Amino acid sequence: MKVPGFLFLGILLASAGYAEGTLDTKMQTPSVREKAPEPAPSRTIPVPEVPRQEQAQEEPSQEEDHALEPVPEHLVWVQGGVFQMGNSAGEEDEKPAHEVRIRSFMIGKTEVSQQEYQALMRDNPSRFKGEALPVEQVSWYDAVEYCNKLSQKEGLRPVYIWRDDTLHADAAANGYRLPSEAEWEYAAREGKLAPAGAVYPEGRDLSSLAWYAENSDNKTHEVAMKVPNSLGLYDMIGNVWEWCGDWYGGYETEASVAFSQPVRVIRGGGWNSKAQYLRSSYRHGGDPSKGYSDLGFRVLRSAL
Repeated sequence: MKVPGFLFLGILLASAGYAEGTLDTKMQTPSVREKAPEPAPSRTIPVPEVPRQEQAQEEPSQEEDHALEPVPEHLVWVQGGVFQMGNSAGEEDEKPAHEVRIRSFMIGKTEVSQQEYQALMRDNPSRFKGEALPVEQVSWYDAVEYCNKLSQKEGLRPVYIWRDDTLHADAAANGYRLPSEAEWEYAAREGKLAPAGAVYPEGRDLSSLAWYAENSDNKTHEVAMKVPNSLGLYDMIGNVWEWCGDWYGGYETEASVAFSQPVRVIRGGGWNSKAQYLRSSYRHGGDPSKGYSDLGFRVLRSAL
């Protein structure tokens, strides 16, 4: 039975076991086809009709070469461009490397903190408590609701709309949303500032860039404590994985290549991730109705 509107979220938050588990406990092997599927949701999940941003074929307009309005302090302007998404030397779901055109956007300088989430949602489901720590144990639906509430707070037009028990995305809205998988990878690779084909952060000192299995002491850490990438974005790798807007699927087809039922894309690795899971092209998925202690999100606004 489908549950209309965001009442669906309240039921999920109250479900048993919501606060348990991490994503990396399910990744004992680097083979994508051996990744364990996430537990099947106990209720029917509406399928949002969210457009895949990376499939846009139009050339970026002249206006996209600069911000169309003052960029809020908590966001970073990312100029659009073309890049090679994926990794021909990576796992099967990272192949093939393919050209993707990205439109300019503004993205969160950091992962959403517990202070930010608590102020807006009047709730903090995180396992590791601390105002400046990234919020975690939030489901994909929680993240979507946060985006809409932040849009409303700032007088912007919300992106996500529930209609007939189905979640739709308004491509013309100027409000907050989750990044598409392609937008996330473009930002993680440092956009137009990165050398062609570079797979961030290979060849760099991971300990200066990320909280991960080798240095995290098995917990999250305050956002923006590590060195940002060249765009000024903190924690694009490590600390917590980040929800993306897309359903997980292969690059050549829409069919899943690693999971037994539909899951949402997550990117970036977390506090308990091994180094190989931190590269910008690495892909994983999570049940959108579940929350994990190594999974959070950051927000994005399109350049409209």
